[in-house]
Amino acid sequence: MVGAAGSHRQTAADLVYERLHADIVTLKLLPGEKLSEGEIARQLDVSRQPVREAFIRLHNLELLLVQPQRSTEVRRISERSIRNARFVRLAVEIEVVRLACARGMQSFEARFRTNLKQQQSAIKSGNTNRFQELDYKFHRLICQMADCEHAYETIESSKSQIERLCLLALSDAQELAVTFEDHCQLVEFILQKQKAKATSAMRKHLQRLDEVVEAVKREHTEYFQVE
Repeated sequence: MVGAAGSHRQTAADLVYERLHADIVTLKLLPGEKLSEGEIARQLDVSRQPVREAFIRLHNLELLLVQPQRSTEVRRISERSIRNARFVRLAVEIEVVRLACARGMQSFEARFRTNLKQQQSAIKSGNTNRFQELDYKFHRLICQMADCEHAYETIESSKSQIERLCLLALSDAQELAVTFEDHCQLVEFILQKQKAKATSAMRKHLQRLDEVVEAVKREHTEYFQVE
């Protein structure tokens, strides 16, 4: 099958990987849920080999726990991995915000406003998955404004560990509203080239993850690894 760009041929393993990755990070497959190689192969109408390859890739991302000759299950959330991912995002995005303020490209204002309006619509409709998608687009826009879109690749590589946690937290309407207000504040500071206020706002925004971890853990202790 040819990929969206027309230049990359997706293998069966790619397709299985993408399907399972999406199901894991959107919590269609819950932490601790056991998976059968044979059952997945039957469901997706493929042989066992591409499923096996997809399992290995997801294991390397710490989304699956593959135990040869025993069982494969959706890996529970690791607080250590979450802290590491947050550290990387904080270091990268603070610098990205500084650069975005320095460039101060007003041509991005309309794109930010559109994204924020869409976030508001997602909140009103209670569409958590859509809000999360727009959240990542928002952070990517900042990278683009800073002319550092390659930085988003680093952000994206660490998001798998955070995505499930955020989805659980964003099911809370109040948490959605707080995140949205953070985004609105960030846009104003960046467009006004207020570097100190923008970096402080980004730091506060990303450090909210610590509170999110504690809140989600209280509600869903069974989803977390014992560390």
